[in-house]
Amino acid sequence: MHGQDGWWNAIDSDLRKRIDELLCARRLIAAVVLLRGEGGLRPRPALHQAQDLLAERQAELDRQGLVQPDPPPPTIQDLIEKTDALTEPIAAIEALWDGDTQGWHVRLVAVVRRPGRHHERFDDVPLTVLRHGSDLRLFNGQVPPWPEAQQASEQGQAVARHYGVPFQFTNPDEPDIDLPRWWDTQPT
Repeated sequence: MHGQDGWWNAIDSDLRKRIDELLCARRLIAAVVLLRGEGGLRPRPALHQAQDLLAERQAELDRQGLVQPDPPPPTIQDLIEKTDALTEPIAAIEALWDGDTQGWHVRLVAVVRRPGRHHERFDDVPLTVLRHGSDLRLFNGQVPPWPEAQQASEQGQAVARHYGVPFQFTNPDEPDIDLPRWWDTQPT
């Protein structure tokens, strides 16, 4: 934590332990909230400042082998079983880009026939979130192509075929959150 050691050492040891537990469980945002809320640092670190500090701390813990490994990616059968548990009729399977403080990812959802937050006739139910790294991949030339988009396309198509419904991924080649949804293609 080199340049940030002063911050880290200024935090109560019990709170440092609680933050480390969250970081080891890959709960960075919860650790940021805890640091900013109970850290007692003056001035209180800005959101991005706290995130950078704790991302560095998490990387240190990861080098020590203390961070839980990522869960294995879901299989097509896992996604079918999750979709089988839905009680509403399935209208489509959709993949869509989303982003957060860690970078771009693809959400794979089942579109069901019920009123939702974003549409009066349809709602989406999360099946999985696929992420294969951070946005640093943009700067070091690792993407495109985006492996999470390829995985979402393959798995989404397989799940859609299983249920006999359409699959939509408006733009698997480039992250964008302002794209039409499947329900936007449906007559009113």
